[in-house]
Amino acid sequence: MRILVIESRRDVSVPLVNHLEDLRHCVDFASDEALATHLLANNRFDIIVLAEELSRTCGFRALANLRTLVRKPIPVLMLGTRCGQVPVVGDGTGPDGYLEPPYSLDMITGRLGILRRRKGRARSVLQVGDLVFDVAEQKARRQDQLLRIDGALLPMLQALMEASPKRVSFRELGSCLLDEPAPVAEARVRVRVRSLRDCLDRPFDAPMIRNRRDGFCILPAGPGAEATAATARGHGAPRERRAAAHAP
Repeated sequence: MRILVIESRRDVSVPLVNHLEDLRHCVDFASDEALATHLLANNRFDIIVLAEELSRTCGFRALANLRTLVRKPIPVLMLGTRCGQVPVVGDGTGPDGYLEPPYSLDMITGRLGILRRRKGRARSVLQVGDLVFDVAEQKARRQDQLLRIDGALLPMLQALMEASPKRVSFRELGSCLLDEPAPVAEARVRVRVRSLRDCLDRPFDAPMIRNRRDGFCILPAGPGAEATAATARGHGAPRERRAAAHAP
């Protein structure tokens, strides 16, 4: 991804930029709004990391100014402060994601991955098979039955449904668990997925949450689920089609 980091605190910006570059992202850095404006006017970015407090201006004011500058919406992850008030996210005016301190490098990169998946396909209602999640109402139903899911698990459910049929990594799922201390260990992510399975899969005949290497995915229940997953991984071409490709 091409990422713009706007952060005036060097103790935050330097490790973050180095970490993102180690992950082979292309990163530009701005310590204030003026430089960020220049970079946005002359470059294309996939996502922005913005500090709530900058040296010369408020991050929310800078965000409003930057949104008027770019023609196409760019997902923005805001790094909050201890005394900041959590804003409304995803309404088109505020940030698309918000992290309260303390936040780790893994937590930041995990949340960036989620925001990147959502880009261009934000929906108020998500559906995978017979599972429907109303994002605005924060209510999930399966086979028209209301599911009693802990509110802390709903961001994880949303991430899995938005990515379906593709896998969501442990790092990305961990960044959804805002009630967990950062960084979230893989074992803790597995525990929370087990809790989500108890609500989503156990009361029904066919499971939807599937184990994947380094993560999990949600698939429609039924015999075609694994074929759908194989297609998403690039191995789902029908046998007849593969054979035809090698026929003389």
